[in-house]
Formats: sequence, C-alpha cells, structure tokens
Amino acid sequence: MRVFNHTTPDGLRLSGQIHIPAAPRAVMTLVHGFGEHQGRYAHMIASLNASGIAVVTMDLRGHGISEGKRGVCHNYSQILADVGAQLKTAKRTFPDLPHYLYGHSMGGGIVLRYISNTARTEGLSGLIASAPLLGLPKPLPKAQVFAVKMLRKFAPNAALPNPIPGSQISTLPAEQSRYEADTLNHGKLGVGLAIDMVENGETVLSRAEDIQLPILLMHAKADQLTASAASEDFARLAPYCDLHLFEDCEHEMHNDRVRDEVYALMHKFMTPTPTV
Repeated sequence: MRVFNHTTPDGLRLSGQIHIPAAPRAVMTLVHGFGEHQGRYAHMIASLNASGIAVVTMDLRGHGISEGKRGVCHNYSQILADVGAQLKTAKRTFPDLPHYLYGHSMGGGIVLRYISNTARTEGLSGLIASAPLLGLPKPLPKAQVFAVKMLRKFAPNAALPNPIPGSQISTLPAEQSRYEADTLNHGKLGVGLAIDMVENGETVLSRAEDIQLPILLMHAKADQLTASAASEDFARLAPYCDLHLFEDCEHEMHNDRVRDEVYALMHKFMTPTPTV
C-alpha cells in the first residue's frame, strides 16, 4: 500500500492510499460516505485486490485523517474538485488500465454528480454507486431546511450533531460495534454540507437521462439513511444503469450479510466480457 497526499486549492491536506495487487488489471477510485473514512473499506479492498483490481482511496475534507473541520464543506464544488484530483492520481499511477469510480452513500451521490458532467466520463469504463444519497427516506420539514439555510448564510462554519447509530449501518452486531467504536468516524454535519447533499440528489436526478456511462447501482431496500426509492427513480431514467435492491440488510451492504453478493456484482461489473 502506498500513501499519497493532495493539497487542495484552499490549502487543506487530504490523505490518500493506493492499494496495488500483484497483477493489476483494473483500477477503482473509491469515495467514502458521510462521517466515515477510507480505512473502513479494508475488507472490500482485500476482495478486489485478490481479483486484480487496484483501489485508490482518500479521506474527504473534514473526514478521517484529512484536514478540515469535521463535516464542514462550504461548497460541493470543492468536494467534486477533490474527487477529480483523486481520480487524476489513479490515472497517473495506472495510465494503461481500465478505470472505475465507486461511491457509497454521500460518496455515491458525489460520484454520480461528478459524471453528470459528461466531460468527466472520459477515461472511465464505468461507475458503481452504493446506497447513493439521492434522497432521504423521510423528507426534511420545510421549516428545518429554511433554518439550516439561514444558519449557513450567517455561520458557514457551523456543524450540527448528526450521530448515526450502528443499527442503521448493518444488521451484524460485530459491524455495528466496529462502527461505533471507530474514533475516526464523526457525527458532525456542517450546515453547508447538509444543504448541498440534499440539493445534489435533486441535481443528479434531473441529469440522469444524459449520463452515458455504464452504472452498477446497489441499494438496501429498507435503507434508513438514504432513499432506495430515489435510486429506483434514477435507474428508470439513466440509460445504462443496472439496479440491484437487497433485502434483509442495512445501509452498508458491503458490511452486512449480503457482502459476498455485493462483491460478486462488483467483480463482474469490472471484468470485461470476452469477445468471440
């Protein structure tokens, strides 16, 4: 494993890792979700490396061991630029291999927004979105949205408590405990990030019909954190989207009882079909 650092235009130092298998055949750039970090994907990375897929990860601003106030991002364009830099590192490290982009939860919404700009799909073979934040299971009250927008205007660095219990992450007790004991996880949601995450989902859905990249979309049907119905809406609109809904699991399907099935879908999606 190699470590790399990226310094953002506004001066933050972001920490990343490159996980290289013995004989790489493809590369996946991984964007994690809200409140977590790149280190929580070790099991997934090991599975992908075992089949020859290199993985490039990075802690987003305000997350993990990267710099920035916890959970704070003043504008989503900053995160999109950070993802662009992460992807550039992947392409520079592996210039001759197929490249895939993966995002989970907030990260899923981010990567879908990233490729909604068609110029950014160049050099990508496909995208995997896991439980993307395209909508909430229960819409926020309008008064609450208005209050957060006002707070963003007058206190842009403010962050509100937003703890996520392990029971909403996985049905497996060991994974629930691991999530809650991880000191690099945080439950601080910046007001700007809160508004942008919701509006980002609306933007992605409005552009879904124009996305030409192959997409593997996975969602827990009873997800308590992000709306599986919004993923179904996206899949109906996007021309090259393969949707898989999972029963009997929570938000992090890759850390739940359906883990092996999730990994199998990912492996298949990133394995070229032999030509006759």
